[in-house]
Amino acid sequence: MTSNSPVCYANIPSGTSGRTHTERYSAVQPAGFGKIGMTIEEAADYTGIGRNTLRRLVDWGKIPVLRIGRKSIVRVDVICCFMQINEGRDLLDRNQVLAVD
Repeated sequence: MTSNSPVCYANIPSGTSGRTHTERYSAVQPAGFGKIGMTIEEAADYTGIGRNTLRRLVDWGKIPVLRIGRKSIVRVDVICCFMQINEGRDLLDRNQVLAVD
């Protein structure tokens, strides 16, 4: 990880105690993407995750967004971090999905 890489943090459940600990992940912005934010539709196209699934994840508080009226903007580094920390998890199971802080 280089010093200029964006970094994200996630609260990770620790066993069965119900406690969490924070882990640090580097989030690499796609080369040449050029924008720092995407709409839900753009994030869906970029990630391959369905629009309704992304909206559900936002509603659950798993992906932070900037709201402008009815439009939600997701930062590129946040969506990259979300993909990284949730690799191998079922995104339709609220209890399995880790939130990006």
